[in-house]
Amino acid sequence: MRPQREPADELAGVFARLSGLLLTEQTVDGALRLLTSLASDTIAGSTGSGVTLMSPAGEPITSAATDAAVERLDAMQYEVDEGPCLDAWRNCSVARSGDLSAETRWPAWSPRAGDLGARSVLSAGLCIDEVPLGAIKVYSGNPDAYDEVSEDLLRRFASQAAIFVSNLRTVQAAKDLSDQLRDTLLGRETIAIARGVLMAREDLDADNAYRHLMRLSRRAHIPVRELAERIKAAPDSLDTV
Repeated sequence: MRPQREPADELAGVFARLSGLLLTEQTVDGALRLLTSLASDTIAGSTGSGVTLMSPAGEPITSAATDAAVERLDAMQYEVDEGPCLDAWRNCSVARSGDLSAETRWPAWSPRAGDLGARSVLSAGLCIDEVPLGAIKVYSGNPDAYDEVSEDLLRRFASQAAIFVSNLRTVQAAKDLSDQLRDTLLGRETIAIARGVLMAREDLDADNAYRHLMRLSRRAHIPVRELAERIKAAPDSLDTV
């Protein structure tokens, strides 16, 4: 019989795999899908797991889930605006229930969750400095599937997962900024090339060539960068502006 692993050992293995994700996963979505798989595998008795984050519109969405049942259980929480995932998120806490058929904290959600076969749920908020980023949760079809050990394990897991998600967001924000900067620089380069074409064709200095480009843009009702791209691609297009 294989000896039972201690929670600290389980966490050590999970965090080692999370470190690997940071090096190999290229997208937030892909990383979160693996994160839910880790949670489901780590918390004994779980039949599924999911991660809830905030959408660009400010609404909770299930960013990753191990299966369609988890997505539906989460969606019902968003529909009725109650449930363990939302409580854990909003309060930066852990929410646990071992018998949803008798649960009174979420009267609109619990019976519907039971109809889908969920009997136990455990959810932990993902928070950094008391700022809620979302929640991670596990579901089970068995009653009383989770205990204090499970709760402590998910709480510590969520603490590390919050750092993971925060880092992913930071990387994505940096990439978005880099893309914007690159786009801006490319736009400036294109306009500079178009200005050079005007300087050569119209015998203008740099300032007057730029002013002439602005006038052409207004006259043709074309954004300056679009006009510059046309000129860069085909200098003779000036004759039709």
